Formats: sequence, C-alpha cells, structure tokens
Amino acid sequence: MAGLSLIGEYSSDSEDEKLSSKKEENQRYNAGKRLPLPQSIKTWKGVDHHTEVTDDPSQHEGKIRSFKHERGTWATLVYILYKPSETLLSWMNLIRTHHSIEDGKIFEEFHVSLTRTVPLKFHWIDSFVEGVKKISENSNQFAMELTDVKVYCNDNKTRTFLGICCENDEALNDLTEALNKLLNEYLLPRFYEEASHHVSFLWCLDNQEERLKVKLPSLSSSLRNFIAENPQESYVQVQELHCKVGNRLYTFNLR
Repeated sequence: MAGLSLIGEYSSDSEDEKLSSKKEENQRYNAGKRLPLPQSIKTWKGVDHHTEVTDDPSQHEGKIRSFKHERGTWATLVYILYKPSETLLSWMNLIRTHHSIEDGKIFEEFHVSLTRTVPLKFHWIDSFVEGVKKISENSNQFAMELTDVKVYCNDNKTRTFLGICCENDEALNDLTEALNKLLNEYLLPRFYEEASHHVSFLWCLDNQEERLKVKLPSLSSSLRNFIAENPQESYVQVQELHCKVGNRLYTFNLR
C-alpha cells in the first residue's frame, strides 16, 4: 500500500509539472501576441504607436503647429461657437479687398476661444470633459457684444489674425477663470493673462502685426458703420460651450 501511495504521489507531481509547463508555454505564446486595438479608439485622431509624425506646413496652407504630435495626446480646445450671418460674412470678405489684405484668408469656421489649444493625455479625456460639463451646468447663458477690430499674433509669431472683440467681461472672465482652474489640475497652460476674447475672422502667415495695426482705425470704423446699419448683428447670445478633443466634439448647454 505504501508503494501505491508513492506511485500516486509521483504521478500527481508529474501531472502538476506538465500542467505548469503547459501554462508557462501558453503565457509565453500569449505574451508575444498583441491584442487588437478597440474600434472605439481607432476612431480617435491621434498618432499611431511607434509612428513618427513630421509636421509639413505645405499640407496645411503654410500653418505651423503650436506643439508637436505626441503619442497618446490630443489637441484640445474649449470655445464658444459663432455662426456669422451672410451679411457679416460679406463684410469680412470686403475687408480683404477694400483694405488691401488680399493675402489674408477668411476662416471657414468661427469661434471665441476660452482656453489655449493644449495637449491632453488620452487617459485624462473623460475626466477633463466631465469638468467642462460641470462648468457649463454652473454657468448662466449670456449675451456678448461685438465692438471693434484688433490684431492678434500667435505665440510663435507664425500667423497673424484680425479679430472682432467680444465684450461681456464678467461672464467671459468667469468662464475663463473656471476653465483655468480645470487646466491647472492637469498641469496644462492657462489662458492668456490679459485675455482679449474675440472672433478671429481673417489670418495671414508670419508676423504681420505692424502692417495690420496701421489699418485698425479704418477697420474698426468700418465695423461700427456696419453694425449701425445692421443693429441685429451687434449682440451674440451664448447658450452653450464646445470642447473639441482630437476629432471629437462635445457640446454642453449653459443653464
């Protein structure tokens, strides 16, 4: 009986070793296989793993990115969407010819930025978007007034813009400050210290500030005349915020 017991123990040990060996073999096999990328992630506009992206301004009308592509990050912006009337669009296009800015290009979409364009890590997206949603739910709808024209230049001086200033300091500044606090949680850059909220409508390559600033008195006068003739264009009702992350757009209603 003792001999049978020893044989049983030996047999059991051998089976355990075989199972352990098979398990280790399967683990090594599975470790060498890559899981397929989820379809939900494939729809995001980002940089593929191990892919080096070279910025080519010739593919983007000469525009240069404010920061390089980084694996696992998405360009993110919070803003107020603005849809000008056909009448105002006509005025914008007349500005180019009447004020000798033929090299300027009119934007296809218009907005009022409430943050800089910042690089957001993929694993931060859900919580950041939730933060923007909460800010929207705690903010009232408001109206902003279109006033005069100003010149703006981006941080690296590669593009210059003409923008229509938007005034409602209390509401716009409150939104900007709330978003600045959210950005701080992710160690992302705040909005400009001397915020000048505006709708950019025309852009030129390179630093054209000096050239365009000379035209500001006549440009602002032209805008004021336009608004006097079209008073319905002077105010914009703000009812929602937009947050763009990569190629995804989130829209949140103000209360």
